[in-house]
Amino acid sequence: MKRLLALPTIQWTYLLAFLYIVGLWGMLFWADAGEGMVSLAELLAPLAATLLGIRASFGHRGVLRVFWSSISLGALFYFVAQSIWGYHYIRGGDMPFPAAGTADVLWNLQTAFFVCALFYVMYKQVNAARGLRFLFDIGIVVLFLCTLAWEFIVSPNLERLLAEPDWILIMSGVLYPASDLGLVLGLLMLHYQQVTVLSTRVMRFLTVGFASFVVGDIFYFFDILAGTYEVGSWYDPFWSLGLLLSGMAALHSLSERGNAVSAVPARDDRWEAQNKRLRYLVPYLSLLLLCSLVMQRLSEVDGLVIGTILMILLIVVRQLSILFENEELVCRLKQMLNSSEHQAMHDELSGLPNKRMFERSLSAAVEESAAGGKKLAVLFMDLDRFKYINDSLGHAIGDELIRQVGRRLAGILAGKGLVARLGGDEFTILLTGWREKKELELLAAELLHEIAKPYKVENHEILTTTSIGIALYPSDGEDGAELMKHADAAMYKAKEKGKGRAQFYEPVLSGEILKRMSMEHALRQALQREELYLVYQPQVCTKTEEIMGAEALLRWRLEDGRQISPADFIPLAEETGLIVPIGDWVLRTACRQAVQWERSGLPPLKVAVNVSPKQLVQNRFVQRVADILEETGLQPGRLVIEITEGIALLNTSETTEILLGLKKLGIAISMDDFGTGYSSLGYLRTFQVDSLKIAQSFISRITVGAEHEGIVRAIMAMAGSMQLEVIVEGVETAQQLRLLKGIAECLVQGYYYYRPMAPEELTFLLEKQAGGML
Repeated sequence: MKRLLALPTIQWTYLLAFLYIVGLWGMLFWADAGEGMVSLAELLAPLAATLLGIRASFGHRGVLRVFWSSISLGALFYFVAQSIWGYHYIRGGDMPFPAAGTADVLWNLQTAFFVCALFYVMYKQVNAARGLRFLFDIGIVVLFLCTLAWEFIVSPNLERLLAEPDWILIMSGVLYPASDLGLVLGLLMLHYQQVTVLSTRVMRFLTVGFASFVVGDIFYFFDILAGTYEVGSWYDPFWSLGLLLSGMAALHSLSERGNAVSAVPARDDRWEAQNKRLRYLVPYLSLLLLCSLVMQRLSEVDGLVIGTILMILLIVVRQLSILFENEELVCRLKQMLNSSEHQAMHDELSGLPNKRMFERSLSAAVEESAAGGKKLAVLFMDLDRFKYINDSLGHAIGDELIRQVGRRLAGILAGKGLVARLGGDEFTILLTGWREKKELELLAAELLHEIAKPYKVENHEILTTTSIGIALYPSDGEDGAELMKHADAAMYKAKEKGKGRAQFYEPVLSGEILKRMSMEHALRQALQREELYLVYQPQVCTKTEEIMGAEALLRWRLEDGRQISPADFIPLAEETGLIVPIGDWVLRTACRQAVQWERSGLPPLKVAVNVSPKQLVQNRFVQRVADILEETGLQPGRLVIEITEGIALLNTSETTEILLGLKKLGIAISMDDFGTGYSSLGYLRTFQVDSLKIAQSFISRITVGAEHEGIVRAIMAMAGSMQLEVIVEGVETAQQLRLLKGIAECLVQGYYYYRPMAPEELTFLLEKQAGGML
């Protein structure tokens, strides 16, 4: 039962349609239902087809809106006709002439609207170059069908039709076969098309559905001629089946609509090959069939007629052989041209469209959107920390990572939009046809999630994230170049906010680009001008409430006294590479301060210093740390190196060797922000960390619900089993502290005890603690 309830909407539709058709046949054969009940039951199919057609028409624009509007109108006429029929049968007695005539007219209008829908699609799709040949092919098929209709339907019954005073028989003998001929012709025309706005699956539903109508009408026609037709005949469900399949085609067309750059659905190769064979063979097969009928008409051997027919057969075979030979030559030429075009328009490394193709597609999409009022979006993507990966693992690994990222993007965007690689680690996406901004947000979230999954490259497991900038047409730019520039600006804003996220463009971002350039210039001079300084936030033991350590935090004060937020300048330092000299200065300054406290007679205090991934992978990092320890005189056991989740992105033997080298010096390793991003138990073992810091995001919500408290308990239990020290950051309330004390002993860091403070203030606190005054 659970599996049944979990079925998708379309599969539920399949199941209900199947049960409905089976139920109709059950009513006809086994339930002994009356004619009125059967007529009422048959109302459900046209009603469903009408509603689904209306829904599909509102879900599309242009050609498809007109197509599905015509289909829904046809189904509506059928519904009205069936309602008239059912009403009179429920009341009992024969149906009066006006009602019967009205119902038959409406039924024929239903088929007429279906035919108009098919012909409208053809009218919009056939171009001038193929028009003449197309008309000849269709003319041959029409003539063939008309000949068969005359030979087997009209001619044998012509005298009876003309002599029959019952207009229903005449209507059935002329209008129904004529409308069915139009339906078959429309289907053939669509199947003749090499490209159509209707997808393969939709075409199959329509073909089988319309064929069901034709089958029902054929049996109905012969029953009418024989005078044996009764309401509730065994073939009545064929009409209901045809309507239901038309409704399912509308449902699939609606589900397949997306943010595709092109309005033409993709067609599979097998379908195209079948259509091509159909286009080639049908006219000739029609001729051959008529020739065989002529041969059957011969009452005596006629050498002239037989010779003529044989010559026609040989000419047909010759024409077909030439046709297929020409087609093979055309295919080879197309392959050569396509290969040349593909190389010019695609990136050699990833196989994705390149910058040239993207800019051309973007320009065309902007023109189309300007003319039709459609919405358009450009997404600019840049892999986070790709340079670290490329520098540490080599360009071959970096190239393979680009290939895998490209394959993931192509899979996500299949049928939704155009994805291209501009170069390096930059990708762009073009989306059209979206309706709500929420659609873009959901797609961006999917991209972030999928790109963040691990990559297996040779013997390495690589983790990376991406930052996405989004610009919308026409609000964020009136041409492709402006949209690209603004999407790029939004992407940089996403990186500033912490990477691994998406950002929509805002006008203020243009000013922020200039501000960023100015900040970068000032940051390059900050060390020389001595504008950088450190503050320290104490780490307090929950059991003794004594200060056991402190984390060194970087601050920046300009010459004019203005403070720059670390959230602004530290990401900039990472991107520009300034984090390496700044990081060395932070490490040296923190070690000197710790030595100064010790020489002042204060108890030994551990000092924690954050190290960025880029800083860690620099040449001779372990040796530089050893030199700083020797230069400042700090004991290695009093230094704690905090590694961020970004280290997990460089989970390589080289990274592990660096961390183990620090451990050999006697330095403690702490995993920062544990429980978020890429932190995991595997990394704790690989990097042999000594302590972990629980992320502030868990602590800020620990008092809200049991979920976050449970996570904190689980992390502390795991740390206890691995004999790891736990530091909890972001403790700001007494309630949070009480909960933590009830879980396990740990170190806490947060505003509840102390804010980050200058070295002099912490010196005063340590002196008070040493004197027993805290």
